[in-house]
Order: sequence, then structure tokens, then C-alpha cells
Amino acid sequence: MKTIQKIFFFIIFVTLSSYSTTINSDINSSEELKIAFKKTPSKLLKNLPQKRFLKKFYKKHNYQTLWIKEHKINKEKANELIGLIKSDPTLSEKGLLYNASIQLEKSLESNTSKIQILRQELKLTSLYNSFLAHTLYGEIKWKQFNHNLSTLRKRRINGHWIKYKAPQKIDELLLREDINQTIEEITPKYFGYQALIEGLKKLKKIKANGGWDKLPPFKKLKLGSSGDIVQKLRTRLIQSGDYIVCDENKTVSKDENGSDTPHIHKDALFDECLDRAVKKFQKRHGLVVDGVVGKDTQKALNLSVDDKIKKVLLNIDRIKWLPREEEKRYIVVNLPEFMLHYIEDNQTKQKLRVIVGDKRHPTPIFSHYISYIVLNPYWKVPEGIVRREIIPRMVRDPSYLRRQGLEVHLNWNENSPIIDTSFLYWKDYLYGRVKFPYRLMQPPGPRNALGKIKFKFPNRFSVYLHDTPTRYLFKKSFRAYSHGCVRLSQPQKLLETIAGFNKNINIRKAKRILKGKRKTQLNMNKKLRIHLVYLTAGVNSNKELEFRNDLYGYDKYQKRMVR
Repeated sequence: MKTIQKIFFFIIFVTLSSYSTTINSDINSSEELKIAFKKTPSKLLKNLPQKRFLKKFYKKHNYQTLWIKEHKINKEKANELIGLIKSDPTLSEKGLLYNASIQLEKSLESNTSKIQILRQELKLTSLYNSFLAHTLYGEIKWKQFNHNLSTLRKRRINGHWIKYKAPQKIDELLLREDINQTIEEITPKYFGYQALIEGLKKLKKIKANGGWDKLPPFKKLKLGSSGDIVQKLRTRLIQSGDYIVCDENKTVSKDENGSDTPHIHKDALFDECLDRAVKKFQKRHGLVVDGVVGKDTQKALNLSVDDKIKKVLLNIDRIKWLPREEEKRYIVVNLPEFMLHYIEDNQTKQKLRVIVGDKRHPTPIFSHYISYIVLNPYWKVPEGIVRREIIPRMVRDPSYLRRQGLEVHLNWNENSPIIDTSFLYWKDYLYGRVKFPYRLMQPPGPRNALGKIKFKFPNRFSVYLHDTPTRYLFKKSFRAYSHGCVRLSQPQKLLETIAGFNKNINIRKAKRILKGKRKTQLNMNKKLRIHLVYLTAGVNSNKELEFRNDLYGYDKYQKRMVR
């Protein structure tokens, strides 16, 4: 028993001695760094980036060294960081971060003096700080973009983009020992981020193989067309992965009149196989899927692989500024896609077509919670619409309000007195010399602009999801026609989905109410997160990259720094 105790105490003594040695060496390195900062700061910080940050960070943390172990740079930890930077597909090989990591990697191979080791310590911290900032926030020049939005607002185009900063603090992340785990933790997990990264890798591989050829100008190509330009179109779609070789026994080539065309070389004929490839390309790019290669399809085909890479990188950086909280269920409305996605347990359970704000009335980008639903809603016409649209129409056509089923009320209370408009002289209000003193409302009914259902997430922009009587617009591929709110193609489906996890909502009773005209509010016990986003690149269920039109010109206005 005594022998066992002796062995036990000996092990503890050796462990403590080893621990003490490690701590002392760290303390020595920290002391040396502290002295260098105070006595020879110019020599220590010469030509180093982020001098102000380094001074502040090390002073705050009592000159604790992060990369020095036993008076030498911990190469294992340093190489871990350098390896992550070199393998990050969002970084350019011509960028500052990538090249700084290469230079630092080379310098670690040489024998160095004490001051050089301390300088390497600072270089690694500076490099890691930049890499953490890149991973958390990306490279969009938000200040410049906000200025662009302000310029648009002066032209009465009220675009708004609310950003949500990642909750982690770089100061705290720098102190963590495990770099791989830290980067994994702060990398976005939602909104298709990882799928976009994989799509970016595929594009970079295509670029490394030479990209794709630009097509020469032509008027139009479609099923049955032939010639060298068709052959070039086929090659172009092979290069981007849209063309899949068909079974020749099942593919019959026809000319424009439907006759067999056996004398034309198969690669120079626009056959069913090429038609399918064109339609696949059109679908991936948010174009009209008709197999006809016209002006819009040509323009998309002639975007270079570098243009595509830039667009994907821009959207990757946008995701970094979306909320990062984990939610069991949530809604994503992607404005350029004109689609609503209901997601539960990280799976898309429902997709609905939507109509979003037009180019002069862009739907704002922000996140909130749907908290209640209104059945048979009143439409309370915003004062801006009254001033800019309804008053001019009343001057031209005094019967306009009656035909639209609009009422003029004393105030916003739905039960307030209705004003007799025959005594109003509308020209008085036309140019804003006299302010219109009343409120316009459209009561529940078949002509109501909000349809039968309204989903509310109270916000400063006064936007919401709602039904609409103009259902024919959902058949269009381009669906930007509203004043900023989001119109739903199938609002009852969303109501049923919400009722599924809000047991206080009786869906049968709700459907009975919808058959009438009585306004009814349904409060939700469990609110539903909604994200209005602007992603012009994404990945579909087949893991193929998709691109959308730059609806509001934000791709053009948002610039990135090259890292």
C-alpha cells in the first residue's frame, strides 16, 4: 500500500513539475513580449499590419503569447491556421490573406532570434485576426452600399437592408486553443451556405480547366435549328455541365417543320437532347423555360466563369450577415427567386410562389417573427399610395373609389364614420398644398387587395405576407409587382402549416370564417421566424448551382474587397 502511495505522489510531482515548466516558459515569453512592446516597439512592429490592434490586444491580455511554446513558435498550431487559409475556396490566391500565409509559412522554416520569434507571434495573431474577420463577416463594403441605398431613397426608391452581426467576439476567439473547432463553430450553418461553398469549388474547377467559350452574336436558336453556332452552343453547355449526352437510339432529330434531318451532323443540329440542356440551363438561371435561346438566355450563357464566381462569393458573404440562431422551423422568402420556403428540422417542407415589391418599391431585407394572422382583413391604404396614386386617379375619374370598393374614413378605426366624397374637391390635395385629412380603407370582400388572409410580423416597414385577388400574376416567371409586401400564391396552405404547430388555431373554424366577410384575428402561441433575403445564387435539390436576376440592382451596388 505504501509503495502504491509513493508511486502516486511521484506521478503527481512529475506532472506538476512539467506543468510548472510549461507555465514558466509561457511566462518568460510573455515577459519578453511585454519588454519588447515597451522598450523597442518600433523594432517589434516594423512593417507589421494591424499595429494598433496588436498593441491593444496584447496589453488587454497581459501580453499572453498564443503561438510560442518552449521559446519557439508552435509550428503545429501555426500550420493548422495556414492550412485552413490555403484551403479556403472563398479566398483568392492573389489576395492579401493567402499570400501573407504563404510568406509566413516560409519564414517559419528558418532559425530565428528572440525578436524574430516575437515578430512571428504577432504576424500569426494578425493573420488569424484577419481570417476570423473574413470568416465571420466576409468582404462586402457595407458602408459604400448603405450610401448607395441612401442615394436611391432620395429618388423615392426606399430600399432597406438590415444586417445581423455574428454573436462571437474575435478577441475571445483568438484565445481559443483549437483553431479548426473555432472556424467550424463560426462558419454559417443555414441558408444553403455549405452548398454554395461546394458550388464555388465546382466553378473554380471549371475555371482551372479553361472555363467556357463565349458564343458569337445570333438572333435566336430553337429545336430544329442547325449550323456551326448550334455546335458551339452544345459545347458551351457541355463545359458548364448542363448538357448530358442522350441515348442515340431514343433521340430523334427533327427540323423546324418536324421532318427527319439525317444529312446534318448530329452536333450541328438543335435536337431534343440539346433542347433539354437549354431548358435545364434556363431553369438554373431563373429564365423562361421554353428551350428558345433568345436575348436573355444568350446574355446568361455569355457570363464568364469569373462573373459567376464573383456572384457566388457575394452571396456567400451575404449569408454571413443573416441571423445565426438555430430554429426548429422558419420561413425564407428569397426575393430574386420569387419563392417562399417553409423549413422544418432543416428540411424544406413547403415551397410557394410569391409576388414581391417592384423596382420602385423594393421589399426590405430583414428578419422578424410572424405573431398573428388576420382573416378577412381590411386594407388600410398607405398614405404614400393615396398621395401618389389614388388622388391623381380621383381627379381624372371621380368614380374610381366606388369601382375599387374603397371607403374614406375619418381615421384609421375601421368603425369610424365614413366620409361622403361627393363634397371633396380632389384637386386641392393633388400637389400636396393641402394635406388629405382622411383615411382610405378597403373592407373585406372579393376585391380586397389583401385577399382573404394576412400574416403579420409587425415591423417599421409596414410589410407583411398576404393573399391577393390578382392570381394570374403567379403564372409569370418575373413576379415583382407589389408596393413592398409579399403576396402568396397559396395562403391557405401556409395557414394550415402554421395551425399544425399552433394548437390554439382551429383550422376548420378558420375555413368557415374565410367563407364570410367578418374580420378575425388569430394569435399564434408559437411565433414563426421569417427571413426576407436577397440571394441571387443558390443550390437546388439536385446540388446544381442556380442564379437569379439582380432584381433591385443590389449585385451591382454591393462591392467586395478581394482577400
